[in-house]
Amino acid sequence: MSTRTERTSVISVLEQEFKSAQGIYVTDNHKVNVEAVTRLRSELRKSGVRYIVVKNTLAKEACKRAGIANLDSFFKGPTAVAIAQSEGTAPAKVLRSFRKDLKDLLEVKAAYVDGSLFTGAEADRLADLPSREVLLSQLLGVLQAPVANMAGALNGILSKFVGTLEAVKEKKG
Repeated sequence: MSTRTERTSVISVLEQEFKSAQGIYVTDNHKVNVEAVTRLRSELRKSGVRYIVVKNTLAKEACKRAGIANLDSFFKGPTAVAIAQSEGTAPAKVLRSFRKDLKDLLEVKAAYVDGSLFTGAEADRLADLPSREVLLSQLLGVLQAPVANMAGALNGILSKFVGTLEAVKEKKG
């Protein structure tokens, strides 16, 4: 990138993507061949994730402008970034499975998910988390259980009350 306007343009595009991202994964792009990166991009795209090779100085500036200053130290050496706009943990799952195939060549340096910074090892654990939809359905089930139990208890009380009234009616009648 030779001109200042090109660099400024790249920085502003990255800044906007970083600001709107649910998850940003900084990976080491060293010794990964083009064929593997193409397959990885394809898999990530299926999950709604964009994977781009970045120039470290431009990525650092974009992070600073986006208010994510704690990622600066991870932009060293050949670097690529996976940017997830909807599901913050989606890249963790794809990257982990790809690293198994690539014999650990695609190292995750850091992850920034929903405002929290994770190191490479911690980012691997993000892959074990269920998706947002699963977590929300589990929460809904937890919230719904007490209401269902209360309804069952009230129904039981009303049934006993009606049974008692029936018994009193038969006794008098």
